[in-house]
Amino acid sequence: QSFTDSYLLMDSLHRNLVEALQVDFDKVTSVSDSYLDSLEKSLTSIFSAIEQLKDWVSWLNAREAAINAGLSPLVLAYESGKIESADVTNAYKKGLYRSCAEYIIQKEPALSLFNGKLFEEKIKRFRDMSHYFEKLTKDELYAKLASKIPDFTKEASQSSEIGLLQRTIRNNGRAMPIRKLFDSIPNLLPRIAPCILMSPISVAQYFDAGGPKFDLVVFDEASQMPTCEAVGAIARADNMIVVGDPKQMPPTSFFSSGNIDEDNIEKEDLESILDDCLALSMPSKHLLWHYRSKHESLIAFSNSKYYENKLLTFPSPDDIATKVNYVPVAGYYDRGKTRQNAFEAKAVIDEIKRRLSDPILAKRSIGVVTFSSVQQTLIQNLFDELMRSHPQLEAVAIDSPEPIFIKNLENVQGDERDVILFSVGYGPDVDGKVSLNFGPLNREGGWRRLNVAVSRARYEMKVYSTLRADQIDITRSASEGVAGVKAFLEYAEKGRSTLSNQKVGVAYVEGGFEKLMADEIRKHGYDVVTNIGCSGYRIDIGIVNKAKPSEYILGILCDGNNYNAAKTAKDREIIQHEVLKLLGWTLYKIWSTDWWENADRVLSDVLNAIKNAELNKEMIVEEQQPEVISIEPEKALMTFSNGNGYQLNELQATEYPSVKTEYKLSNLEIVRSTSSDEFLHYRNFQKIKDQINAVVDNEAPIMKNLLARRVL
Repeated sequence: QSFTDSYLLMDSLHRNLVEALQVDFDKVTSVSDSYLDSLEKSLTSIFSAIEQLKDWVSWLNAREAAINAGLSPLVLAYESGKIESADVTNAYKKGLYRSCAEYIIQKEPALSLFNGKLFEEKIKRFRDMSHYFEKLTKDELYAKLASKIPDFTKEASQSSEIGLLQRTIRNNGRAMPIRKLFDSIPNLLPRIAPCILMSPISVAQYFDAGGPKFDLVVFDEASQMPTCEAVGAIARADNMIVVGDPKQMPPTSFFSSGNIDEDNIEKEDLESILDDCLALSMPSKHLLWHYRSKHESLIAFSNSKYYENKLLTFPSPDDIATKVNYVPVAGYYDRGKTRQNAFEAKAVIDEIKRRLSDPILAKRSIGVVTFSSVQQTLIQNLFDELMRSHPQLEAVAIDSPEPIFIKNLENVQGDERDVILFSVGYGPDVDGKVSLNFGPLNREGGWRRLNVAVSRARYEMKVYSTLRADQIDITRSASEGVAGVKAFLEYAEKGRSTLSNQKVGVAYVEGGFEKLMADEIRKHGYDVVTNIGCSGYRIDIGIVNKAKPSEYILGILCDGNNYNAAKTAKDREIIQHEVLKLLGWTLYKIWSTDWWENADRVLSDVLNAIKNAELNKEMIVEEQQPEVISIEPEKALMTFSNGNGYQLNELQATEYPSVKTEYKLSNLEIVRSTSSDEFLHYRNFQKIKDQINAVVDNEAPIMKNLLARRVL
């Protein structure tokens, strides 16, 4: 009986322990054949861990709540040791997000049935249709305008507007001033010239303010047009569009009297018609996309310094290296006498000579920008001497579609060239002293002149300077232009690192998908860069060229933040894509839904695209073996006799390799026509095309103007 009572007591205790601790003692591994010995062992183990009883109870409560909430898989995985304690939260979030994503994808047919290859084919059709629609729109506009032009070959009454115009043309405009002629053909003029390009003074000279008005007047470069000059054109139109940049140069005040009516200051005009329009809060649109600079480093300074990084610029395949190069020049600024820097002028002319002598570099147009007019004059004189002494270089320069210009800050706005050579001019004098008098840059708004000057290049800018950024002490001058010069020289010397503390207009958040994709590509031995660019628009992933680490062989676009930021389908699928193609990018698109369905297949396609890009890059390099033209030995232009001037000298000649090819003119069939209308008749279109193709095949490369002369 005593044994029975003891057994029942132990059994009751066992059940209570099982219920309280939820420990199944039947699963406890027996350490002996005696149940009591095994139970004693288990109880001893529990008693020794009695201090952890509270934690154990907390776990049981949490486990029960998790199971009741439907998290049994997570609990079982944790209990089995498949998940570490530190990873439980992330494992839960991953499961939750995956469940939500799968639910959303299943609910949306556009996502559940999405296929990247089919969608790209749809995008291709959209691009083709968009291009066709643009061409059709232009053709329609041309047809409508052309239909309004009267037939001048038919006899017109001598009293009609057509007859009056023909008679004036035949007598070369004698006894018929242009203004009187325009007044006499008010109906014919808008038909034959629906769009007229004129300066404000020409508008006032040639059009009567009381005559028929234009539908629209457009002011370009409005920041340089005084309001008083614009009023005349405004009075002759029903509507106007004012286009300009308030951060670029205002009208020059060189010839103005500077007199201001203090009693009627509120009625005084502002600097330009653009400023007055902005002050009136007229409806405005901001154009933020920047196309001129084919390399982002060429506009990065202005974008960061003056536009708060709001301009959307596009990175180029060689974005790793900068295209703004600082060229230190040993010399000094002749501050007391000529106010010129002959050392920089010589360096600029030597660079022009080098580029014109190279058959590849000569294809890029050149512009020279100086801080002062006297430095401009010096470089212009040296350039003229270079052309006189080297006629073969003059021939190369003349054949360029865009002639070389040499301008200063005051007159360079609106110009652009492939390569800009920048001569600072100012710097330490012969005694090493630096004056902070930078001419027009010290004036009010001088920073706007700097903004114009440093944003003229398409492909490359070289800054020639005897002045270093660390020699400019901005505490000695309150001029914003002087501070801008220091910042620009720092940027030219050190690159984008000097812009890191500038304000950023568009925040960029790297997506997890892009980072995950980049990490997977890195595992296969490629150097990968993400978030390429320094403005609001970025290339998601770039694959660095192993053979040339300064450029990318492939750009990978994802459907993340950049894709979502574009406002329209045309922006996303056409404009951005075409701009990047023009910059030289080889692009590959990844769709996150394809990655979701089959990550291994997408990664395999990406690796194949990288290999193909590598092969194409190698083929392009092999094809780009230029033919060297024959140029007689060059001679340096100038040496310095002393610190007070320069003299022309012949120095050591440089030999260039020579390869000559015979130039043969095309032998075209002569076709007689009695008038220009007959020449341009549609039945002759195919013959014109055939002759153009014949000239190009025989004489290419050939300038467009020469090609036209051959056919004509």
